[in-house]
Amino acid sequence: MTIDSVSFIKSLVAAREQSGDPAATVFEHYLRWKGPPQHLVRQPPPADAPPGTLPVSPWFSVLTYRQNPLYQTYCTLGASYRPIPHSAAGIGDARGVRHEYLIHAPEDHEAAVCELLLLVSEYPQLHGREIGVGFVLPIGEPVVAGSGMEYLYCSLPFLDDQRLYQADAFSRIDRPEVLIQVIWLVPIYRSEYLHLRTIGSIAFEEWLFEHHRRRYDAYAFDRLPLI
Repeated sequence: MTIDSVSFIKSLVAAREQSGDPAATVFEHYLRWKGPPQHLVRQPPPADAPPGTLPVSPWFSVLTYRQNPLYQTYCTLGASYRPIPHSAAGIGDARGVRHEYLIHAPEDHEAAVCELLLLVSEYPQLHGREIGVGFVLPIGEPVVAGSGMEYLYCSLPFLDDQRLYQADAFSRIDRPEVLIQVIWLVPIYRSEYLHLRTIGSIAFEEWLFEHHRRRYDAYAFDRLPLI
């Protein structure tokens, strides 16, 4: 369902004050980065689960932004409820790293995309897996109905973040109490995943995004495989 953003952010602020939920901080950051969303879609975790056991924020939602006539940008809010498992040791920072996620997709797939984003957001906590840039998440079924792609590649959102390689990057929240990185999810085919395993993630990303510089179609769930 869509909701009123004014009452919603009041609830987020209350949750931050009461339990330290960083969702309000993320929402405020999105406002500075992308402005007000076109709308919000609530995609809450199970209502009967105690907040202390939830893998994502009780206020988990998806913010939608009109990018152009071809696709929307969908951004999670509340995936960063907990640090990514094992990330504190992985990055040498006691805070660990938390993630939010974005994906580009046509508006007619909105419901499926919101469900997919909740699945991805819950995955690290439910499976105790450390994921990050270069990670490939196997979905086990088409990312949306009718697509031939069953994998999601994790990258940095360089198309959305014009300050990506600066200290004040839009896609990163670095506070004394919390470190959050926004991850761009790119749907890929099995053949592309196998190619990644052959050449490595750095070469794969260069190969994939060289194609996107010529023709950007990462939003198209029916695009042809590149290999």
